[in-house]
Amino acid sequence: MIATVLRVTGPLAAGLLLVGCTGDGAHPAQPPAPAPTTSQASVPTQAARFRIARRTSAGPILVTSLKGAKSGMTGKVWVWLPPQYRDPAYAKTRFPVLMLYPGGSGAGYNYWTDPKVEPIQEEDMLLARQGRAHPFIMVMPIMQPSTREDTECSDIPGHVRIGTWLADDVPALVRASFHTLTSRNGWGTVGASSGAFCAVKMAAERSGTYTAAVSWGGYFTPDTTLSWSQRDRQANRPDLILQRTRPDLRLFLLAGGDPKIHADVVRIEALTKTLRPPTAVTTYIQPHGLHQTSDLKKLLPAILEFLTRNLAGPSSR
Repeated sequence: MIATVLRVTGPLAAGLLLVGCTGDGAHPAQPPAPAPTTSQASVPTQAARFRIARRTSAGPILVTSLKGAKSGMTGKVWVWLPPQYRDPAYAKTRFPVLMLYPGGSGAGYNYWTDPKVEPIQEEDMLLARQGRAHPFIMVMPIMQPSTREDTECSDIPGHVRIGTWLADDVPALVRASFHTLTSRNGWGTVGASSGAFCAVKMAAERSGTYTAAVSWGGYFTPDTTLSWSQRDRQANRPDLILQRTRPDLRLFLLAGGDPKIHADVVRIEALTKTLRPPTAVTTYIQPHGLHQTSDLKKLLPAILEFLTRNLAGPSSR
């Protein structure tokens, strides 16, 4: 692999390495996102019943219970709509979508819904006002059926099909309920810690749905006590999926640089070495950063700006 290394200035310059897996150097690490076309717009067809779960300074967090048509599984899905979505001036506008996966178990709860934990909605509202980020629709599903079933966002034989629920049923709900861009250029994933595994896995498996994925403090091989066959475990490893399929994805891999969590950095370095075009990766090692939400909060602007550079913005076409 021939890597394109770009110099970066600004507050995140220290420790930021942009690596474009280009092969011949002909493709930039962060190409401008294609403008959406008319066929990329989605009109809601069968809106689900959402209620207000929490009111925040950035607007309400909505929630519904989804029984998946394909998976048969039932779980909660939270959604945040940017202020522009409710503005009459944007009545005919379609918005890009981010799927947010939490750290921890993600069983019955998604901490991206709580601004006290991860104020990503407030950050997006502020950055959008400054022209630095798209106003994204943010979707926050549960990540596991229960604390006893650490399914790693996968369909494990003998357990509920949460992999199908996350990959197929949740996006279908969003497209049917909200004005979204349906092209892959308008969809991305974000995950923290165990949620980072899910974010990369979903994007790698469904590269026809997603264009960009963000992983903070993530790992890329299954880490579960559930019994899997070796074949199933191998089939659900994001690192091997990326190597095997070479999807056209833009990955942003972040980790803290404190020696106490050096394993996070090692995992990023190992994955980056295996990637080939057209997959491209941007890495950021946060100086003195730890595996804590206080460190992740500092990186939210950079994450949203990366996604804005690599995903299409709202469109009325």
